[in-house]
Amino acid sequence: MGEISTPEAPVHPVAGLSVPPPPRTLIGIAAWVGFGLFAAANLYGLLAEQTGLCRIAQPLAATFLLLAFVASIRTWSTTTVLATIGVALAWVGDTLPPHLPLDSRLGSALAFGLAMIAYAAALRPLWLQVRDSLRMLMAVPYAGVVIGLYIACFDGAGDLAVPVLLYAVALATMAFLAAGVNSLTWVGGALFLLSSSVLGMSWFLSGAWVPHHEVWIMASYFLGHAFLLAGILRAAPRAPEASALPASGGATLVIVD
Repeated sequence: MGEISTPEAPVHPVAGLSVPPPPRTLIGIAAWVGFGLFAAANLYGLLAEQTGLCRIAQPLAATFLLLAFVASIRTWSTTTVLATIGVALAWVGDTLPPHLPLDSRLGSALAFGLAMIAYAAALRPLWLQVRDSLRMLMAVPYAGVVIGLYIACFDGAGDLAVPVLLYAVALATMAFLAAGVNSLTWVGGALFLLSSSVLGMSWFLSGAWVPHHEVWIMASYFLGHAFLLAGILRAAPRAPEASALPASGGATLVIVD
């Protein structure tokens, strides 16, 4: 005979979703702060045209984002595993393309395309449970934006036309699914779409010019990642034994024969 105490109180549901607490460890808190600091440093480097600072800050921001997300996960599930894979692939896209023996734009498109697929797979079961009709309706124009931009950028894409098309489809799918989960994922998906749209225009649309476009690209990218992952953490399913805890939050006695 033995006993197991579980002192943690349950998380109260909000709109049918479990709301996670702040990161449970000092490591998680420090990692989120580190992500914010290095993201801000990268934006400052872009504004001040300090290329060296950007080359250091962007990979470090990606590293701290990955650490922060993993440290914030309360219960591992298919959703959180797939989301972690997505963050890891985004880290690859932020870190490795300049060091690979291929066009850095192709490397980025492949890495981030796979990241969007992983995020879409993580969001799908959450989307099936919630499917907010209003947000889904507002996300329908995403397809029009992606199709219009791809047509406009097709000639400029050249040999990258096919990889860019695959990335665009993965991005639109992720953004649409994100819109139907909760408000945080909706904002995150929309910001990802904005970031990639401005990036595609700067890469492939001849004559297009957006003032400080690199700053807008990275600012919407960093914020999109933060909102998307926060929304996934909020919506991710919890362990059955955790949801079965009494509302008072007292210890539970389990008798083992």
